[in-house]
Amino acid sequence: MNILWIMTDQLQADCLGFMGNPIIQTPHLDELAAQSFVFERAYVQTPVCMGSRASMMTGRYPATCGAKGMGILPPQEITIAETLKRQQYRTGMFGKLHLTPQQYTRQQLGTDIPISDWRVFKDAARLPNIVDDPCKHNYGFDELVDCDDSNRGVYQQWLKEQTGYDEKYRDGVELTAAGNRPEPMFPGAGCNDVFVSPVPSNLHHSSFISGEAEQFIRRRKDAGPWFAWCSFIHPHHPFEAPQDQIDRYPLADIPLPGKAKGEPCPDDFPSSVSNVIGDFSALPQEAQRTLIQHYYASISLIDDNVGKLISALKETDQWDNTIIIFASDHGEFAGERGLMKKPSFHYEELIRVPLSIRVPGQEVNAQKLDGLVEMVDIYPTLMGLLEMEIHPGVQGQDWSDALLQGRKFGREEIHCESFGPFTENHSGGYGKVQTLRTKKWKLSIYPDDGQEHGLFFDMEKDPLETTNLYHDPQYQKQREEMLWRLLRRKFQETDPLPIRLSQW
Repeated sequence: MNILWIMTDQLQADCLGFMGNPIIQTPHLDELAAQSFVFERAYVQTPVCMGSRASMMTGRYPATCGAKGMGILPPQEITIAETLKRQQYRTGMFGKLHLTPQQYTRQQLGTDIPISDWRVFKDAARLPNIVDDPCKHNYGFDELVDCDDSNRGVYQQWLKEQTGYDEKYRDGVELTAAGNRPEPMFPGAGCNDVFVSPVPSNLHHSSFISGEAEQFIRRRKDAGPWFAWCSFIHPHHPFEAPQDQIDRYPLADIPLPGKAKGEPCPDDFPSSVSNVIGDFSALPQEAQRTLIQHYYASISLIDDNVGKLISALKETDQWDNTIIIFASDHGEFAGERGLMKKPSFHYEELIRVPLSIRVPGQEVNAQKLDGLVEMVDIYPTLMGLLEMEIHPGVQGQDWSDALLQGRKFGREEIHCESFGPFTENHSGGYGKVQTLRTKKWKLSIYPDDGQEHGLFFDMEKDPLETTNLYHDPQYQKQREEMLWRLLRRKFQETDPLPIRLSQW
């Protein structure tokens, strides 16, 4: 079977129609989900782009595969694209791969075209020497049309060819034809990330990315099996969308986040993290509604383009032979708890993400599944669905048999970790966090900042995570039990390679 993996960036699980959001307009994704296995409790292993993507693509935990936050994926790691390429699949990547550093590419290498060839970074990143292998070039992808947050040179050239419009980017923000950054809608209000896209939907980078993936799908008709990674940059901030998408959401209809969850208590967190508490709450209400409006609008544009990909599959008679995965690399607060973007608060809004898998022939068995799963499980599950052997070193769990046989499944616990600021002078609310979640309990600790900081919730009685029990002496025994389980998980995630051959 073919595989189409649709990836979004910074999409909160609850901001989709099929996940219960009454405002968002996602008809194509809702229809796809109705024919898919929908994992309602899927969790990332680290809530930042690169580490999460590397973990998904290798089936290994971030600390094991070497992508601890924003680094680089070492070449000895085996990606899903490499595995399928060795099985005679044609592999294509369209949009944001982000297994190599964006800012280093722009600032040190002086190019606005993403570079996915790890060999370019080899010496600077102290990557190991490996035997040159064509299946490892570009992490296993035969075809690449790169377009990420900061480096959009290929898209810029396409845009100029389409319209003569010479768009430029600076630090991931679109510039106008005159070379100026679009005026933020709320200058001086503490949020310079909200503005209207200077291009309409059909010329937006979301449409460019899906259009390149669509062409790949159409070219591969009757040409053998293929794997396509279609990875949108949005709805990652900045919160910008084309005006025609924004018009779908009248500002007066945008509800502000409820106050039931409240804001985090600063005393529960180290100062490097707590300094962003209230950033969203401090915005004027019009700015709050507009930020959410633009966030929703960028999601709806993705939905429109997913509809085009589905149409391409059906028109080329590949619909009944294509597995479709829909996922995100991490969540977004979007105003919940008075927060925005993705600072290191491991609440559900950040670490729980949408995940659906459509398996041809299994539509009648499609259902919503409430078992705990980790995103590291996608790779081995996909290998199981394809009836391919899982190579040594994969740490995720294969749920394919349970899916196909209709059995209930799920992990006893999920583990998520953050590795702190990306550079020494970078804060932005990022800190080192370790989180363990069971169906009953959820523990988060900040290991570099002392025992006084932490979160402990009873997820059955308090699913909104409003009452922190971390310092409550009545729950000391349960908290220590979870702390021991967290320590056990860290040991269990030690790299299983190389395989031990004898006792000595």
